[in-house]
Amino acid sequence: MRRIGIRGSVLLAGALAGGCETPEPLDTSPPHQAGTLEVEGAELFYQIVGTGRPLVVVHGGPGLDHSYLMPWLEPLAETYKLVLYDQRGVGGSTGALDTTSISMTRYLDDLDAIRERLVRRGRVTLLAHSWGTLPALLYAIRWPQRVDGLILVAPVEPGQRHAQALAERQAASRSPGDQTAIDSLVDTEAFRRGDRATVSRVFFHAFRGTFADPAAADRAFTVELSERTARQGRVVARLLMTPLAGLDLWDVLPTLDVPVLLVHGSDDPTPIEMVRELEAALPDARLVEIEAAGHFPFIERPGEFFGAVDAFVREIDASP
Repeated sequence: MRRIGIRGSVLLAGALAGGCETPEPLDTSPPHQAGTLEVEGAELFYQIVGTGRPLVVVHGGPGLDHSYLMPWLEPLAETYKLVLYDQRGVGGSTGALDTTSISMTRYLDDLDAIRERLVRRGRVTLLAHSWGTLPALLYAIRWPQRVDGLILVAPVEPGQRHAQALAERQAASRSPGDQTAIDSLVDTEAFRRGDRATVSRVFFHAFRGTFADPAAADRAFTVELSERTARQGRVVARLLMTPLAGLDLWDVLPTLDVPVLLVHGSDDPTPIEMVRELEAALPDARLVEIEAAGHFPFIERPGEFFGAVDAFVREIDASP
């Protein structure tokens, strides 16, 4: 295992310097393409931003859509082609709300359809955030020959070894004001019926405490869920996660011979000890720990984040 140290800000062309500020418009906007891809029992909404070597982005959740990642990841589109999509049942993607349609097996098949029919490459690099790191790992375990690299940002644990520590850190990171706001909002008819503004506000307060500096979230971060995500995201999450209760990949990880970059903020509520254990378990993994960043390092420390991603992708491409 190799550990990459990040000192100072290493900027991609067009990336943001310094702390958490709303990205300035790019001088020359990267090309955008949007559409839907028909898959078994659903249509997947996708966006392609930029040109060049593709990176397939797997958003977090479950039950969220990819909108919270933009425009924060857009500086990568100065160099790479970002392929973003909404997982079935949320955002712009359809899908019946039942276990036949909403399952991890379907999610992995959908991701493979993105690779085969949108990216059109035998092997892809996946850039996954938060809960999205779980389907990314499962995809690589199922089809390692179709993955040339994994970029796991603020990864969740693929098991339960650190569940108690995570629960304690999450509780400690949430301010009384945020908890009061969440409690008040979820106890409303608007939340129960999936009102977009109300559910979005709940997620904002839930995410606010995962920043190294919650005031940075106040200045720059917004959550604007789509109508579908707000209305049925919680149902999607339940359908996905109930069958995965007790899932534990720790014993499988040593067999995954795929290059992996782990990016983790020093102030992320997810215990850094878990991420270091991930690094040790994976045969070809390297960890970048970003100081003064939480669960969204691409917002709080974009220079370090983009520099780490760029160095890793260049290393993959230089490998025989």
